Amino acid sequence: MSAPVTGAVDADRVAAALAAVPGVAGLTAGPAGAGTYLPGRRVDGVVLTAVPGGRPDRVTVHVVAAAGTAVREVAAAVREAVAAVAPGSPVDVVVEDVVVEDVTVPVAVPVAVPVPVPVPVPPAPGGRRP
Repeated sequence: MSAPVTGAVDADRVAAALAAVPGVAGLTAGPAGAGTYLPGRRVDGVVLTAVPGGRPDRVTVHVVAAAGTAVREVAAAVREAVAAVAPGSPVDVVVEDVVVEDVTVPVAVPVAVPVPVPVPVPPAPGGRRP
C-alpha cells in the first residue's frame, strides 16, 4: 500500500519525528509495501492519504517496536509525535513487528580436540591380520 505525495503533510518530517520516539525501533514498509513516494525515492512506513473536503491528510505509520515496551504506550507516543508535525491529521498506528535490540550472541570458539589416529597393525606370522 503505497501512497502518492498529497502535499499537506511532509512524510520526511513524520519519519524524523518517529525516529525520536522512545520504543520505536524503526519504520517499515511491512509485507504490504506501505510508504509514500517522493521525487526519486520513497519514505517507507509513512502513508499519507488525502481526505476530501479540504481536511488534513490521514497519516498511517507502520512501525517496529522495541521489545520491552508496551505497544499501547508506543502507539500513544507515536500519535503525539505525528500530531506535532501534522496537526489535525487523523493518525493510524500499525505495529508491524517487535525486535530485541542489542542482543549479544555468544560466539563458539573452536577447541582443539584430539582425534584418534589409526595405528597400522603389522600382519601376523603367516601373512594373516588378526
